[in-house]
Amino acid sequence: MKKVSFFFLLFLIAYLIFNLPSYSKNSAVITRVKLNQNKDSSKIEIRLTEPIYKPSDVMASLQTVSFDLNAILPPRKRKTVKNGKVGEEEYFLDSKDFINRVLLRSNKGQTTVEIKRQYFTPVNLIEQENPPAIIVEFPRDYFQKESVELKPGIIKHLVRTVNSRGPVVLHLLEVDLSNEKISFKVGMPDDDKLKAKGTLTQIVKKQKAFAGINANYFDVKVGNPIGTLIRDATWITGPVYDRVAIGFSDDNMVFIDQVMLVGNATVYRGFRRNPKAMIEIDGLNTALNLYSKVGLFTKDWDEKIDLPKGKIALLIKNDSVKKIEDEKIEVPKDGFVIVGHKDYLGSIKKKDRIEVKWMSEPDWSEVKEAVSGGPYLIMDGGVYVDQERQRFKYSVKETFAPRSAIGLGNDGKLYLISVDGRMPNYSAGLTLHELAQILKKLDFKEVINLDGGGSTTLVADGGIINTLSERHERKISNALLIFYK
Repeated sequence: MKKVSFFFLLFLIAYLIFNLPSYSKNSAVITRVKLNQNKDSSKIEIRLTEPIYKPSDVMASLQTVSFDLNAILPPRKRKTVKNGKVGEEEYFLDSKDFINRVLLRSNKGQTTVEIKRQYFTPVNLIEQENPPAIIVEFPRDYFQKESVELKPGIIKHLVRTVNSRGPVVLHLLEVDLSNEKISFKVGMPDDDKLKAKGTLTQIVKKQKAFAGINANYFDVKVGNPIGTLIRDATWITGPVYDRVAIGFSDDNMVFIDQVMLVGNATVYRGFRRNPKAMIEIDGLNTALNLYSKVGLFTKDWDEKIDLPKGKIALLIKNDSVKKIEDEKIEVPKDGFVIVGHKDYLGSIKKKDRIEVKWMSEPDWSEVKEAVSGGPYLIMDGGVYVDQERQRFKYSVKETFAPRSAIGLGNDGKLYLISVDGRMPNYSAGLTLHELAQILKKLDFKEVINLDGGGSTTLVADGGIINTLSERHERKISNALLIFYK
């Protein structure tokens, strides 16, 4: 009898050793799981029988956070669950707030904690000793920046924050203007004509640039840029409503200002070249409805121009008027066309000689490359959104959109900026005023808005940095490119 009892005791000890690992003295036991949520944060408290000092690394996607604990969920907790039961090895809490579900799954002396959230927020893992617990905290108001150097002098930043509509994601490309290996150039889909469209990726690849951002507004039907565009020190298109532009000199000096471009055309007649008239030109390769007096068009614009009623066109070659038309006119490759109202240009005759001189205000003679957009977002370090002053007709107050921008930080660096938008659980998009507020927080000195919405694209180091709102690249008219020697 004693022999039987001895073998039974040995069997019992072996059974306890091999079949009850969850109660070994090396494993903590989860005694309570509590979820607290309010407007400031969401917190999950996992109460333990003893402290755990080394939780596993947190794995996080946009909507799921998970990690392992060196602790076990006792069978009674697995089976008796306040909010419901999934199975013998699982325990969960559900909520309709920011944290949707907390799921605990035990296996071989460890418990995997999986948390479902509505959208990205930072995760703070706090180890509490008295009483022993792991606190998982999700702050509801946050501002987070992650940075990666792509090249010496070029740094990529990812900024995550949140507003009343949800999460917001910004991408910044920081460029050191003092780096002699870095230069800037305007990129276009077709070097020989303005009315063309292509994706930013295509433009960057074609020009063999390191990075680029979409720039000017443009006619979405035919592709011509709207506003200031300077390439290789030549004005390609002139300003519209004197809107703000950004320009670069050969030595990477940056110019940001509202620019006016005026052409003065002196008309001479006869052998003695007596001046007969002075014509003010206020449009350069600009759509006929976007200037008020006279427009000048080069071969970059189009092969021919159809004239509205009441306007005439002068075909100029070798500084001489060769043709005068009132219906349509071809644009010469070795000359230009001047278009204006009959009442203004009616006194000009064939064979009159015309000399055109351009003047910009302020003086941008040092500018070699330039793009434009508008309105301002930051001026002299303060929020300054002047869409009405720059004659933008659309309302921006309730427009939550992807955005593109460019500007200078107080650190003297140039920044290309893109904002993801129209994706509620990832990035809601911003109004211009909201973007300006964030840029002020990021310590910017001067920033202007660029074309945004579906055009918003930022490319660097062979790939698209931002998340496209249309899930494919929109074809654009032009870009600002960064080259690295």
